[in-house]
Amino acid sequence: MFELISRNNKVHTRDKTALMMSFLAVIILIVIYKFFLGKLQLDAIKTALNADSVPDSTVEMANLWLISGITIVCSMTSTLGAFGVMVLDREKKLIEDFHVSPAPRFKLELSYAIFAVVFGIGLTLLSCVVSLVVFNGFDSLLEYTATDYLKIVGIASLGAVLSAAIALPILAFIRSSSAFSTLSTLVGTLIGFIAGVYVPIGTLGATLQQVMTWFPLTQANALLKQVLMESAINKVFDGAPAEVAENYRETYGVILSNPDGEHLSAEFMLLYIAAITLGLLLIHFIIKKVKR
Repeated sequence: MFELISRNNKVHTRDKTALMMSFLAVIILIVIYKFFLGKLQLDAIKTALNADSVPDSTVEMANLWLISGITIVCSMTSTLGAFGVMVLDREKKLIEDFHVSPAPRFKLELSYAIFAVVFGIGLTLLSCVVSLVVFNGFDSLLEYTATDYLKIVGIASLGAVLSAAIALPILAFIRSSSAFSTLSTLVGTLIGFIAGVYVPIGTLGATLQQVMTWFPLTQANALLKQVLMESAINKVFDGAPAEVAENYRETYGVILSNPDGEHLSAEFMLLYIAAITLGLLLIHFIIKKVKR
C-alpha cells in the first residue's frame, strides 16, 4: 500500500500543470478579494460602525475571512487534483495492468483515495499557514492556541475527506486527462461561489442562501471562520451593539441559519458533513458495483 501511495505522489508532483491547477481557484479568489471583496467588506464595516476609516485590526479580520475561503477552496482543488493520477492511469490503461497483478483491486483504489486525502490535507494546511503570514504577518500565527491549531487541522482533514467524497462519484465517469482538466477548471471556478467564498452569503436572496448553506463545504468554511475569526470579530466590534457583530457574522457566513432562522451549531454541522460524506461514498460504491 505504501509503495502505491508513494508512486502516486511521485507521478502527481512531477506534473507541474496539475499542481498549478490546484491553485487556480485560490488565485482567482485573491484577485477578486484584492480588487472587489476586500474594499466592499471594509466599506460595510465602516458604515455599520459609523466610522470614516478602519484600524489595522479590521483589515486583519477581513483578511481572515479571505484566508478561511482560500483554505476551504484549496481543500477541494488540491484533493481533486491529486486524483489526476488515477485518471491518467485509466487513460494509459495502467489500471488494467495493476488489476492482473497479485495486489487486490480494492488496495489500488484505496491508494488513490488515501494519497488524494493526505495530499489535500497537506496542501490545505500549507495554504492556511502561508496565507496567515502573507496577509497578517508572522505574529498572527502566535494569536492562536494549541487547541485552535488542532481544530484547524481537524477542519482541514474533514474538508479533504469531504472533497474526496464529492469527487469520487463524478470521477467514476472520467476516463481522459482532457475531461479531467475540464472538470478541474469548472470545479475550481465554481467552488468559491457555491461555498460562499467569492460572494458573502448574507448578500444573496433567501433561497440561494439556503442552497449554499446546505452545501457541505460552506459549513466547513463556517467552522473554520469560527476558529480563525472569532477573536478578531470580538476585538473589532468591541463596544458596538451586539446586533452589529451578529449581523456581520450572518452576512459573511461565520454563522449559518436554517430556513427558520435558527443558527446551525458546530456540532450539527460536523454531523451533517460526516453524514453527507458517508452518503457520497455509498453512492460511489454503488456506481462502481453497477459499472462492473
